[in-house]
Amino acid sequence: MNYTELKQRFGPYQFYALSLVILLLTGYLAFSFGYKLSDEQQTLLNQLKNSSESLRLENADLSRQVNVMSVELDIATTTQRKLAEETELALAREVSLRKELGFYQQVMAPELSATGLAIDGFAVEKTLSENYYRLKLVLLQQDKIKATLNGTVQLMIHGSENGHPKSYSLTSLNDQGPLAFRFKYFQMLEQEFTLPTDFLAEKVVITADVYKYKRKLGELNKTFDWSLSTSE
Repeated sequence: MNYTELKQRFGPYQFYALSLVILLLTGYLAFSFGYKLSDEQQTLLNQLKNSSESLRLENADLSRQVNVMSVELDIATTTQRKLAEETELALAREVSLRKELGFYQQVMAPELSATGLAIDGFAVEKTLSENYYRLKLVLLQQDKIKATLNGTVQLMIHGSENGHPKSYSLTSLNDQGPLAFRFKYFQMLEQEFTLPTDFLAEKVVITADVYKYKRKLGELNKTFDWSLSTSE
């Protein structure tokens, strides 16, 4: 059925009225569909905007964290480099000091490098008995000698008696013989003795014969001023 037949069948008025209704309905449907589609697109656009803003803020926060971490890494790298430089300088200083110590030890006490023995402590205490004394001697092993050291220590006490120079050996004062030692790392020797009433002590000369096993390493000589310490 064509346009003319419809017009003749319904009449001009009804036909135009029907056409208008169809046109309005079509327009309404088109408008509703367009509005709905536009609303969905607007909602989608808003969601995309929100997502974009969220991503932008997240990216800004990540960028800030990256910048902070980059600065911290630079500081850590600089600190580590400075520590490495300071450590290197300290090690070089230690090597230099060891060389200086070795040099002065050779000059001031050449026997130490040969014997490996050092006197780390020396003390004389007066006991409650008249003219009766207690001697304490601490022997220390030097770094270069790692084996057990052994030997004997002899002491000579020099001073004056009745206005004349006089010397006594420790063995003559106690009849016990020379002090014997055998140790690794350190050892303390202790012995008591009696001095003559009129004798005034001034200094003590210590002589040690040092052996490594049965091989003699050398002889150590050390002089101390006579000075009494307080007994514990």
